[in-house]
Amino acid sequence: MEESLVPLGFRFSPSDEEIVDSFLYPFLVESKPFMSLYNNFIHSCNLFGNNTEPSEIWKKYGGPQLVDTDLYFISKLNKLTPKRMDRRIGNGGTWSETESSKLVHEKVSGNPNPNPIGRKRKFRYENKGSEDHTGWLLDEYSLFDGPKNDYNQRSYDFDFVICRMRKNDRVGIKATNLKRGSQDTEEKKMNTNKKMKKDDQMGSTESSSQQGCSSSPIGGDLVEFDPIDLTIFEENTMADMEQLLGEAWSPSNFEDAVSYDVDPIGETQINFENEENTMANMEQLLGEAWSPSNFENVVSHDVDPIGETQSSQLSN
Repeated sequence: MEESLVPLGFRFSPSDEEIVDSFLYPFLVESKPFMSLYNNFIHSCNLFGNNTEPSEIWKKYGGPQLVDTDLYFISKLNKLTPKRMDRRIGNGGTWSETESSKLVHEKVSGNPNPNPIGRKRKFRYENKGSEDHTGWLLDEYSLFDGPKNDYNQRSYDFDFVICRMRKNDRVGIKATNLKRGSQDTEEKKMNTNKKMKKDDQMGSTESSSQQGCSSSPIGGDLVEFDPIDLTIFEENTMADMEQLLGEAWSPSNFEDAVSYDVDPIGETQINFENEENTMANMEQLLGEAWSPSNFENVVSHDVDPIGETQSSQLSN
């Protein structure tokens, strides 16, 4: 089994000052290669002008196996002008600067005003056509070749930089929240649909119950009755006759009547001139006249109390 060159418990997590002063300076100014130990952590890969997506670079250099560690690269700049760089990467993506650059100062104990020795820039991968869009962050460290009169200049003194690449944790949290939000929305939608379905079923049950408790003597809706159309008797049982006839013989149908004999079966006479036969008694009298026992042997009979209506043949 090959022995690892990395000491047990070692974590490569250099500070900004260490990256510029302890790695970039020896590499660029003194032309010293990295110690073999650090070759396991600082890889040589051009991150500018590379057609490979950041996620593929991450996998290639062992990013998925890292725990609490970022990937570091020594990368050559793709200069268009001394101040303008080509930062394209992947299939149509680019490293987009997210904030103003920051000066990196030398670390000298006891010096309250250390000199700037380099610059740190922050980038984010952007490519709306890629799944890697905004999913990767890049810190770029560049070295100054000496003190400067104006540190606001954005030009580079060397062609190489050290980059630290890592995943954008905010995108992962956002994606997780979106997934949870989508699940919560779907669950709420399902619960709403269940409630609506339950309400519909309850509404249907109530409607059926109302129909079953209808005031109609046959369990359905009351039939609209036209006092001029007595053929409605054919469609209703004898149990409906008293109610239907009670509506048909309302006082409005007798305003102009002086006297009239009603004798459908030869047993009952009603004389409207008789003060004893008031309108309040008509429904009861007619109910008795049209009782089921009076229709056992009747086939048909004409009823014309006010000269306007003829009944159809009555069913037994």
